[in-house]
Amino acid sequence: CIHRVHLAVSHKRKIMSTPAMVPADLRARFEAAGQQQVFRFLDQGMLSDVEATFLIDQLADLDLAYVAGSHESAMAEAAAAAQAVDIQPPDEFTCLADTSSDDITSWEQLGLDAVGRGEVAACVLAGGQGTRLGFDGPKGCYDICLPSGKPLFQIFVERLRRLVMLAEQAGGRNPRMTFLVMTSPINHNETVDFFEKHSFFGMSRNDVWFFEQGTLPCMTTEGKIILESAGVVATAPDGNGGLYPALKKSGCLDRLQSLGVKSLHVFSVDNPLCRPADPRFVGYCLSKKADCGNKCVWKVSPDEKVGVVAKRGGRAGVVEYSELDDARKQLRDANGRLVFGAGNICNHFFDVDFLANVVVPSMATMFHLAHKKIPFAGDDGRTVKPDSNNGIKLEAFVFDVFGMSNRMAILETRREEEFAPVKNAPGTANDSPDSARAMVNALCRSWVEQAGGRVEGNADAVLEVSPLISYAGEGLQELVNCQIITAPTNLEVQAAEPAFQFYIQNPDGSLSLHYGLPPAGYVDVTRPAQPVVSSIANGYTYASPQVMTTQARGRSPERKKKASKKKKSGCC
Repeated sequence: CIHRVHLAVSHKRKIMSTPAMVPADLRARFEAAGQQQVFRFLDQGMLSDVEATFLIDQLADLDLAYVAGSHESAMAEAAAAAQAVDIQPPDEFTCLADTSSDDITSWEQLGLDAVGRGEVAACVLAGGQGTRLGFDGPKGCYDICLPSGKPLFQIFVERLRRLVMLAEQAGGRNPRMTFLVMTSPINHNETVDFFEKHSFFGMSRNDVWFFEQGTLPCMTTEGKIILESAGVVATAPDGNGGLYPALKKSGCLDRLQSLGVKSLHVFSVDNPLCRPADPRFVGYCLSKKADCGNKCVWKVSPDEKVGVVAKRGGRAGVVEYSELDDARKQLRDANGRLVFGAGNICNHFFDVDFLANVVVPSMATMFHLAHKKIPFAGDDGRTVKPDSNNGIKLEAFVFDVFGMSNRMAILETRREEEFAPVKNAPGTANDSPDSARAMVNALCRSWVEQAGGRVEGNADAVLEVSPLISYAGEGLQELVNCQIITAPTNLEVQAAEPAFQFYIQNPDGSLSLHYGLPPAGYVDVTRPAQPVVSSIANGYTYASPQVMTTQARGRSPERKKKASKKKKSGCC
């Protein structure tokens, strides 16, 4: 019987493609657009029926008018960029350090009131992978080795949960926060699974929306769509500016409007100090009646390789580091500050109606050309990898819409409080998990000391304050006043009974915080020789990191795998 099955399979005739497989309306669309070359291999019978179906589905999903408009606009933008364009610093911006405490309080109240009405949402740009960090997974799943072991996604979610709590305490009648997560085709499923595995970190799953960043076909400079192989269109991500078409295509933009959300805060995933839906920033933009806002930090030196907020041809935008000549990079004002110093940190405010009524109708005008080596289908249909640039990719940046704004607001914030980028591998001096962890430590120590607490321990021993306890340093006085805190430690909310809060020491020496009943094989969890946690005022706890070790024979395969991943990623 087995032999007969194998014989039947081996003699089964392979169905090859024919021109008749292509729906007439689809072929007509592509011929009218001058893109009939995409059917070349299918019409020659070089595809199997499965391959032909895949190609047809891929082609049917393309908006040819949008693709053509994007290509035409990008070509025009490239031609204009070749000419000299007047670049000027922004006309107006607000420096937080020069702002009165009354104005700051007013902005915070405006923003908190908006959160309390359910009119604010947050969106994280999380399509990137942790490859440069030595981490095999979505960057938002990365743990920068804080005492709690919380990944970046969890830090953001817990800050949003705390913000909603503050809005409720301030009398908000409809305190609600929608958290949008923009993924990419390479990490969408893994990101969704990560949130589900961790029960959305305590947030309602109905309030966490996932949507994918889009892709666009790769083209020749003449605008012809390139096939990567006989039955596959060559595509590439459309850049973080793909946020806008993705919001529309996914239905998220319409859903936000139906919920009455008026303000959207957009930020990058690789900044653990980011304050999502920051009421101060939201309130500042609302006070300016801004349709678009940008939070920036001032460059520390002319050589810091970061784009700056500026005016290009009279319109607001971001000028990349490579676009500024040395004279502009070095230019300083009467106070010695860099004139072109408003460093862009991917931290933006948008009026939702502005996105719907101005940005979405103009999306095809935002794209730029990137000349690349694009694998293509040779005469036999097999993929060929070129030695030189042979085509273009279209990409857009999230800040490209600044030029569409009529009321742009720019707020300069304090770097040490809000910007700790995680871009480089562990062990790198700057913009790495190590530098970010040090900045978190310094900020949390300053919060505790300002609230009347005293921190002991080595200066580089990390003190972490859970976002569930404090969003931005508030609410700590009753908790830490006259208390001695010994670092390293994590100031955390006590888990509700019957769950426990405890640390487990991993094989690589790192500590991870856990809630709930301990797994089998772990020793001394509920009543160790030294207390796992010490309760203090208001039901909060200090979690001591010197508490747990694992029994080798009791460590589960899942724990072994997790520990191995941490070690590979360079986590301490």
